[in-house]
Amino acid sequence: MLRIVGTSMTLALGLAASADARAHEDAPGIAIAEPEDHHARPPEYDDPDLVLPPASADPPQYPLAAQYIPADSTNYSPGGITDVQYVVVHTMQGYYGGSISWFQNPSADVSAHYCMRSDDGEVTQMVRLADKAWHVGNSNPVAIGIEHEGYVDDPSWYTWPMYTRSAQLARWLADRHGLPLDRDHIVGHVDLPNQTHTDPGPNWNWDLYMALVRDVVGEGVVEGVVVDASRACTLTAAQDTWVKATLQDADALADADKCLVPAGTELAVLSSSDDILGHRRLAMPGTGPCAEAGSLAQEGFVFAAHFTGSCSPETVAAPGAQIVLDGGAPVVLGPDGRFALTDVGAGAHTIDASAAGYVATTVPFDQAVYPGARLVVVLEPEAQGTSGEGSSDGGESTDGSEPDDDSDGGIDSAGTDDDGGDGVDPALPGTFGEVDEATGCGCRAGHTGGDLLAVGLGLFALATRRRRGASRPGGPPGSDPRTRPQTPKRPRRSTTNWA
Repeated sequence: MLRIVGTSMTLALGLAASADARAHEDAPGIAIAEPEDHHARPPEYDDPDLVLPPASADPPQYPLAAQYIPADSTNYSPGGITDVQYVVVHTMQGYYGGSISWFQNPSADVSAHYCMRSDDGEVTQMVRLADKAWHVGNSNPVAIGIEHEGYVDDPSWYTWPMYTRSAQLARWLADRHGLPLDRDHIVGHVDLPNQTHTDPGPNWNWDLYMALVRDVVGEGVVEGVVVDASRACTLTAAQDTWVKATLQDADALADADKCLVPAGTELAVLSSSDDILGHRRLAMPGTGPCAEAGSLAQEGFVFAAHFTGSCSPETVAAPGAQIVLDGGAPVVLGPDGRFALTDVGAGAHTIDASAAGYVATTVPFDQAVYPGARLVVVLEPEAQGTSGEGSSDGGESTDGSEPDDDSDGGIDSAGTDDDGGDGVDPALPGTFGEVDEATGCGCRAGHTGGDLLAVGLGLFALATRRRRGASRPGGPPGSDPRTRPQTPKRPRRSTTNWA
């Protein structure tokens, strides 16, 4: 179809071409260019204060979506998805409310399955997953599209909440459609063949995004490890550094979300995750330099290159441990003590853990619909324990890291340090999430970090803030910066400095 550039004649020609495409899209032997998102819309849709259209009474398919606001039926093809091969990351070149409203206009000739707000990562579904949205031309039949509020040449639109919530959505879509978690299947608009667009552009951090995608605990999954309380390993700070509630640079975090660890300080560690962008997620026994730092005494992220020592899963695991979910069949764990349970429904559950020579323990936890839970279960040797009450330490998430080939749990020098000294690119956040209002197993019920990846005792789970309303305030967006270099200017309520 012809690109809309704002004249009534071009608009009419574009609509005529798209009407012809709709008439013949299923006709055998006729090659018709599929519609795509041209990022052009009438100026009234560039109002940053545009109120969202009413939501449908039908629920969205994605569990964490705020609402389902269907695109106009002339802007997508019912039942047109054939075999999903891609999850596609788009940038709107506009505002959340304006893009959603435009997709409801029968003249738009464009749609996407999901739209995401910059400020808080709110998700609105607009096209059902069985239906073909019009966003990537001839790749439409095999692609699910996520439109992200903002502009490709202004990285401030790509916020921490947007990265984390989008990664959750991309992971859910990839799991649903059996896609590998790699850049061959989770792609940008620019990556598909015969495209004229460059979004999400060079300011989108793919390394961060894919790390977040892989770290989510999948729907219905409970993963974790059973460790020996007496076998904590020791890591030593090689320089002044931090234990942090998230993977963000320490300068971006509030004082309550970080704990200073002076050079030479030893940390006792019950569990260390695999590498996540040069960081490790640590579960700790509540002692040491962060003993008065709330939940950071028991769990936090550290930059691996700032510590010496190692903490392999086999070193801290309780040998011969087994677990039982909700009174079911026992699962005997391997030498690393790790487990991953699938098909665990939403609601309250318990895990019973035991091993010869240890006091058996029961850990209650709440499983969200999505994402799944991450647990670190601590067993006390019989000589030290006097009770069978549940004990669980440490672990939105990013929300949920899966064991990978880097399974030694050691603290190494992976990753590249940034200006803030924490190993995260100063222009970008790290991993993600909020803590659910969880009860039992000592889980923390809230966190001052809001949308940030928060650590909580025992259970990692994400809560999605469901703030509804218009998009952020801002100035007029102008035209697509890929055809015109100007960037829309807008007042920001606050500016996050990732450096």
